[in-house]
Amino acid sequence: MRNILIRDFFLGFMISFTLAVLMVASILSIVTDEGTMQLSLVWQVFILATICSLVNLVYRSEQLKFIWKSLIGYALTTGAIMGCGVIFGWYHYGGNFLDQRMFLILSFFGYSLCYMITWIIIWRIHKGRKDAWNSRLEAYKENNSISG
Repeated sequence: MRNILIRDFFLGFMISFTLAVLMVASILSIVTDEGTMQLSLVWQVFILATICSLVNLVYRSEQLKFIWKSLIGYALTTGAIMGCGVIFGWYHYGGNFLDQRMFLILSFFGYSLCYMITWIIIWRIHKGRKDAWNSRLEAYKENNSISG
């Protein structure tokens, strides 16, 4: 189990880091005229990806139902992203285009939308697997009741 958690952490980290760098680079290209990403942002994204990878281990819990995993994961992930944004001053990049509070609010809705889309995909996969296991179980029961 420990090896699985370590593997899931590093896989989640690689995905989180890659997506975060792409997202930050995209956002910076939209809201600034520089078109470049500072090296300090890469380290900040590294920290955020590490935190998000730890948060994603919530989904490995066998004691929580899927809905609770989802709600806890949403709260912790959104809190981590927005917390890092406030601590690292990401919401100042809007310049005169948006004030910091409006940028924070828009970011929250953007993060929530991305989380919702991801959650729907994960839920569909989870539901599909559950349905497949239930149909296998029914087939197993039918086969054993006929031969038994």
